[in-house]
Amino acid sequence: MCKNLITQLIYRVVLCVVSAFACLLSLGIFYISKDVGNEFSWNFLKFYTNISNYFVLVVSIIVLADTVKRVRMGETEGYNRKLRTFKFMTVIMILVTFLVVIFLLDSPLKASYWQNIGNMSYHFLAPLLFILDYIIFDEKRTISVFAPLYSLIIPLIYVAYIFILGAVIPEFSYPYFFLNVNELGYGGVLLWVLGLMGVFVVLGYLLWLWNRFDKLDGKWKFDFRNIMFPTRPRPLAENTEQSEQNAPREE
Repeated sequence: MCKNLITQLIYRVVLCVVSAFACLLSLGIFYISKDVGNEFSWNFLKFYTNISNYFVLVVSIIVLADTVKRVRMGETEGYNRKLRTFKFMTVIMILVTFLVVIFLLDSPLKASYWQNIGNMSYHFLAPLLFILDYIIFDEKRTISVFAPLYSLIIPLIYVAYIFILGAVIPEFSYPYFFLNVNELGYGGVLLWVLGLMGVFVVLGYLLWLWNRFDKLDGKWKFDFRNIMFPTRPRPLAENTEQSEQNAPREE
């Protein structure tokens, strides 16, 4: 883990620029059909990839703003203190986007995967940078054991959202084959959804274990104390006086 706030600030500026670019590329211009000329389409709002990238951008901006504020106040070291649980949930969300595209919808072995600037932005670069931001810069032992289960909430809302669109829009084009009830039926889609929810949970708890793997008494080991309600992180020794006045809180 890196606790240098200047390093975090520089990294998060790059992350926000890449994420903003990825979101810009998703805003409809790549979904305009040649058959309708320049007619704008709202189809970009039905893709989980795009929605997960919008979450990444919002969280990244909030975390960056807090990092800038802390640097301007004179802090030099520390960890992210904003939206820790929600950031964790967003990491799982974008990690699934990253993996599903690679293993189900596309292949990095194809030349076309690397030649499409949009594909590179919102399927690869923005997700990878955000995941690494969490792994490198977020403090250990700050995530509840329930957080991986919370990570199911947004994907399930998305599935319900797609089902509603499919029910109310005639000849609705489903964004992914595993959500296409016209082809698979509700039973087939349900099996896919359950399988993907299992993937969410497994990835969530692997990431949670990472958050619990810390150096204690000179040894790296898993710390399972206070797993239900993690205590407030301890102030850094270098900034004890300032940290005690502005101790990090979940916001």
